Amino acid sequence: MHLLRLLHLIGGKPLRKLILFASASALSTTLVLSVVTFAAQQIDKTREEFVNLPLAVLFLLSLIVYVVFETRLVERFASDIEEAIDLLRMKLIRRLRHADLWKIEHFGQSRLFTNITQSCKVVSSNSQYLALTMRSVIQIGMILIYIATVSLLSCILLTALLAVATTVYYRLGLTLEKCQEALGRDEGKLFECVADLLDGFKEQRLNSRRSRALGEEFNELSLHTVSSRSEMHRQSWQQFVFGETMFNLMLGLVVFVIPVYSPSVRTELVKISAAVLFMVPPVFGLMQSLTVLRAAKAAAGRMMELDSELEDIVEPCSEEAQQSLPLEFSEIRMENMVFAYPAPEGEKPFTLGPLNLSVKRGEVLFITGGNGSGKSSLIKLLTSLYHPEQGMLYQDKKAITHSEFAGYRALMAPVFSDFHLFEHLYGLGEVDTPAARELLGWMEMERVVGITGNQFTRTELSTGQRKRLALVAALLEKKPILILDEWAADQDAYFRKKFYREILPELKRRGLTIIAVTHDDRYFDAADRRIHLEYGRLRELHANREDQV
Repeated sequence: MHLLRLLHLIGGKPLRKLILFASASALSTTLVLSVVTFAAQQIDKTREEFVNLPLAVLFLLSLIVYVVFETRLVERFASDIEEAIDLLRMKLIRRLRHADLWKIEHFGQSRLFTNITQSCKVVSSNSQYLALTMRSVIQIGMILIYIATVSLLSCILLTALLAVATTVYYRLGLTLEKCQEALGRDEGKLFECVADLLDGFKEQRLNSRRSRALGEEFNELSLHTVSSRSEMHRQSWQQFVFGETMFNLMLGLVVFVIPVYSPSVRTELVKISAAVLFMVPPVFGLMQSLTVLRAAKAAAGRMMELDSELEDIVEPCSEEAQQSLPLEFSEIRMENMVFAYPAPEGEKPFTLGPLNLSVKRGEVLFITGGNGSGKSSLIKLLTSLYHPEQGMLYQDKKAITHSEFAGYRALMAPVFSDFHLFEHLYGLGEVDTPAARELLGWMEMERVVGITGNQFTRTELSTGQRKRLALVAALLEKKPILILDEWAADQDAYFRKKFYREILPELKRRGLTIIAVTHDDRYFDAADRRIHLEYGRLRELHANREDQV
């Protein structure tokens, strides 16, 4: 079972404790049953008016033991399962942090979010039912043993009926599980439709036909979800009614069937009936637990499956100790690098390369090219975020291997075209406050945003302003290479001119190597060199000639 596998992540000791506490709780409940039935039998025989104090004390002690171990069972198990969830969640996050970029881009963000957040919540809120399930199973077993001491035939027949009922109940549960899986798929499609509505809100408001079509699609998916959920409720209720019917059959078996084949049992019917009635809490607790546990089991299974899938897309050597590289270098170089985009069967894939590019320390390099020419992919290859089918990266004369990717990337501070602005300046430690103020002033953002501690005071800004803050964060990293992908595209004309005529020259004067993807042909002269990407090949453009590289 997935929940037990999850618990095994923190070792076998928690599982042994779970069995121990469940057994103690079940044993104390069975002892309560024995004391009650024995006391009732004694009262019936002796007709005494006074309470049998030793039996009363034993009853209270048994009850106290039950309360202590039942409470301890749930508390201990809840603590252990939370520890296991945290361990698995951090394992998923670690694998995600070390995943290959190309593979993670094609993995599916909604699955990651759902499994790392929602699945953890489902397991956490329902996991205590696993403890109750184990206790209920042990308790039912002990009550059957008690019944066997009274009547072996009754025990055998009741056990057989329970086995048949359990088999049918389990099969009904499998059908219900399929309904839940179908409901999960329907709700996933519904979530995607809501995401389309939110992400494309402006577009749908400006196009009434699109808005109506989106509404109709949502309505259809919603109705299908209602149908799936109704079927799930029907199957769930059918399973519950079956379980209740089986329990009533157990009582009927004791009262109407067993006395026919074993007349001697008639004198013990009260004990056996009382024992069957004592099975009410564990049997119905088991039924309830199994129903609820399916969701937790499925969620734990999804997390385990995600862990296995993320393991397959982890970048080689990424989780191992990485070798550092010197921050001082003369050049970085791409040599004969080839990268092909996957294409449908029968179609020719778009291929970048072979790419040969050398970037000297301290120079300003512009990369140009049309839309879809592969400029962003070139940047990801140069930063080792994408891995080529062939070719190598070099720092000076040293080839960069998998174990040195982290050291190589430590040379670079990027602002990508699809950048994410972190509110917290992670990894900077104590922020250089004077330098941060200078940069904010340089970006003309000092009256808009401040830096308190290690975070920006606000980030709800225009795209252009957010890019300025992203550049501030990149420069605060104080790395020798600055990567800018279409950074000036969202700046107004005034600040674009300032960027090319003031900021870039000053950054170069400070010794930074700047690699910038740009379309701003008015400012191509701000670069030391310009590389043009066309049909997957690079050409270096000089003032009076063009050379293919």
